Amino acid sequence: MSPSHSSDASSSTGGTSVADPLRDQIVAGLRGRKEPVVPGETDADRSFSYRHTIPTMTLYSQRGLEIYEDITNTKAYYPFEAEKEILEKYGDEIACRMFGLPSSLLVRNDHGDDKRFHEPSTAGNTGADKEKWGDSKVGTFNFGVNGAVATASSPSAKYGLAVELGSGSLDKTRHLLRSMAKLLQSQGNTKSAPMEAIDYKALDLEAASLHSTLSSLASVEGDCVTTSLQDQGTQSRRRVSVSGLHATYDEGLAFLKAQQANLSPSSRAQALPESPFTSPILSPSALPSVDEDSVSAGGDEQRTTSIMWLGSSCGNYTRDEAVDFLRNIDLREGDTMLIGIDGCADGPKIETAYNDPEGVTAAFILEGVDVAGRSLGGEAATVLKQSNFEYVNRWNAQLGRHEAYVRAKTDLTIPIDGEEAHLEEGELLAIEVSYKYLFSEAVALFHLAGFRLVQHWTDSSRSHYLYLVEKPRMWFPATKASSAQMLGIELDEAERGNDYGVPSLSEWENMWKAWDGLMLDILSPKLHFTKPIPLRHVPLFYLGHIPAFRDIHLSRYLGEPLTEPAHFADIFERGIDPNVDTAKCEHWHSEVPDDQDGWPSVQDISAYDERTRERVKKVYADNDGRWTRRLGRVLQMAFEHEAMHWETAIYICLQACTDLNVPRGLSIPDFPSLARSTSRLIESQGVDARKTVLSFGAQSITVGHDDSDVLDDEAAFDPAHEYGWDVEHPKRELSVGAFKIDALPVTNGEYLDWLKKEGKEGDETLVPASWAGDKGARAVKTLYGEVAMEHAREWPLAASGRQLGEFAKAKGGRLPTFEEQSLFNQQHPVSQPLANVGFANLHPVPPTLPLEARDGSQIPATDGGLWMWTSSVLEPWQGYKESVLYPGYSSDFFDGKHLIVLGSSYASPRRLARPSMLNWYQANYPFMLGGARVAYDVQA
Repeated sequence: MSPSHSSDASSSTGGTSVADPLRDQIVAGLRGRKEPVVPGETDADRSFSYRHTIPTMTLYSQRGLEIYEDITNTKAYYPFEAEKEILEKYGDEIACRMFGLPSSLLVRNDHGDDKRFHEPSTAGNTGADKEKWGDSKVGTFNFGVNGAVATASSPSAKYGLAVELGSGSLDKTRHLLRSMAKLLQSQGNTKSAPMEAIDYKALDLEAASLHSTLSSLASVEGDCVTTSLQDQGTQSRRRVSVSGLHATYDEGLAFLKAQQANLSPSSRAQALPESPFTSPILSPSALPSVDEDSVSAGGDEQRTTSIMWLGSSCGNYTRDEAVDFLRNIDLREGDTMLIGIDGCADGPKIETAYNDPEGVTAAFILEGVDVAGRSLGGEAATVLKQSNFEYVNRWNAQLGRHEAYVRAKTDLTIPIDGEEAHLEEGELLAIEVSYKYLFSEAVALFHLAGFRLVQHWTDSSRSHYLYLVEKPRMWFPATKASSAQMLGIELDEAERGNDYGVPSLSEWENMWKAWDGLMLDILSPKLHFTKPIPLRHVPLFYLGHIPAFRDIHLSRYLGEPLTEPAHFADIFERGIDPNVDTAKCEHWHSEVPDDQDGWPSVQDISAYDERTRERVKKVYADNDGRWTRRLGRVLQMAFEHEAMHWETAIYICLQACTDLNVPRGLSIPDFPSLARSTSRLIESQGVDARKTVLSFGAQSITVGHDDSDVLDDEAAFDPAHEYGWDVEHPKRELSVGAFKIDALPVTNGEYLDWLKKEGKEGDETLVPASWAGDKGARAVKTLYGEVAMEHAREWPLAASGRQLGEFAKAKGGRLPTFEEQSLFNQQHPVSQPLANVGFANLHPVPPTLPLEARDGSQIPATDGGLWMWTSSVLEPWQGYKESVLYPGYSSDFFDGKHLIVLGSSYASPRRLARPSMLNWYQANYPFMLGGARVAYDVQA
């Protein structure tokens, strides 16, 4: 329950008349349907069946909004107080993150003193040679990640725009506005403020209420907000400029989109209207024109926009509608959206909140009946009035929503435009639902809507959440099927698609965008001819290897010449995977130049890459509607090969993490803030919960899938066919003995504690390659630099199989077998939305425990973003057939030295997280993104 904005209604529902679109909704709802709607599958659900509805929008008349404000003041209505608590406690932190700034600007540092200034983050990259995105400001504007200690005079967002959808009374928002105002003041001993201007726009349907609320806000909060932009630069205390937007959600968002599209970044602050009240409904193009010649120096100064959707308004939409609404919100790179969502699952608490003892909520719902009656007018208004109805509510646990109804007290006949709607005594009319979202459901919602979760905050009861999301440059969301399943949405076959079939051209383009972001943005040019990992080629090799691989296989299939220069295929065809013990490569590989002068230039390789990409596009254009299974496999293999090498390049980059450019196109993590959030979660769960051990009885499982490329030329093309690699074939049944396994993988913190306890901190053979620093100041390597151990203790440990095996042995256990880890993964799939894969984060995150869903089913545990080592050696099994298309892909590593790893990592596109996928590394290979759970034998 919260103020909501229909996309159809375009004016107030107060007074004696209502806009025609709302009247049409009322008429349609009262005419009803022949078959009743049963909200569930049980006998109890059937008792709440209904055929007629009253639109939810009738609740939000001027009078309705007044009653709603009374609801928020009742003791029972927890959502309001829960969200208010979050904003009071974490407002400073949230305000910083909304505009892409570090929380250390306003939040006390981890030592608890009172210094508040723009500290450098714990990510410690040194300066890098920038290639594409603003050399001078990379290190200055990204929390000091690239070596320059950032100060309050040089944040990334000079100007901020916050737009709140359905602003209401602003009783909660005022806490956030106070925090925003702090960003306009100098901090600590600095002379300049973090930001130069912040504009807040309150969007609401009720014009009079909006004007009154903003006037009151300016009066009460005059020290932090103003309704005028005038003299902002000369005032001793700079304030947030507030104004109103009288509009529906859709109109307001369209207004914002037009503003973003028509104005250059440096001109938006000057272009905001000075009036405290604007109406896109009446004047959608009322923004003043901008003279570009008048724009001040520094044309690349960025304006960051953050859309605010508080109050759990999301819950008033069905889950499908919520997905559609969010999907249609346009965010530029660097912009964010702050969404408040009720996550309570306590039925009695919810029912009391929506049926308070004082009867305020009942009055609110019944007011909607009067509004509907007045909208119809005439004789209908004498029947459709609240005295003829009573309020009924219930918590629908199966559907995860609260339901509000009105029940007819007697038989009623409502005249509607020459027709009659008949209601029997005791008949229910549905008027409002309020969906609740567990954390897992909210994450699934964001995946389906195309949002990446940046960070979240919750109240002390963990019943309400504020989520900060973005639409990033590089991201591979969870499959529609897995997200819909977690969210409880039914998808038809066409919507589900085939996630492991022929990759679409849009998937290729997303992959290329990610590849360019890594190799041309993040990777510094000075690293091209270095060897961060001595056992691998220089990074420049991989720039050419990817296009050469795809081109070679397309030429073989099509019987066409190689893309010019053809000799690039000789240099870049296959990389090396040396024996860790001997540093020798024992399989065939390309012969590469001996020195830097022998390599092609970056420009020539990039041009070659572009030509092979155009060739891929041509293949799609030429073969649309006449695919073959073999061609589908060629494209699948080339695509997934590229995805695998994205990860290879990542762990090469990690070994040179202090010489990288910071990833752009997505929010820079605030590691101290994230660590604080994890600490609060652990405190709420209890420390012992992190020690949970899961038991599995003896059983049989099915692994792999049937997909031999030997059959490609015989089988007809089937768009539903799922492709894989030779190690995934065939589908087979395995026996698994009883065992136990830790619910969470080994973390950095517990491994470090073990080294200290055993006095082995100085044993370099046991120190993971994922760590930096010495034993006095350990850190973890990330694409954002070195993150202090205090902020990465709860992350899963990335280490070699041998190192993790030593720890497991000391703990009284061992690494799990392939069968055991496979069984675990089947119950806790890495393809699900909660998993940290597909660039959900470009660093590990704390793994999560299995939890119970609302319906009693299990919410899976997560790995935190690393592959999981097993103790099983890679070797052929019954039914294995070497790939015809790529001989040696796996068989070159049947040497008894490679262990199987399962799952996926944060650097793996989601396509590689399919259930049948497996990978392998030598047990003592230290650089891959692999962790492990400790398994234990069960005595017979």
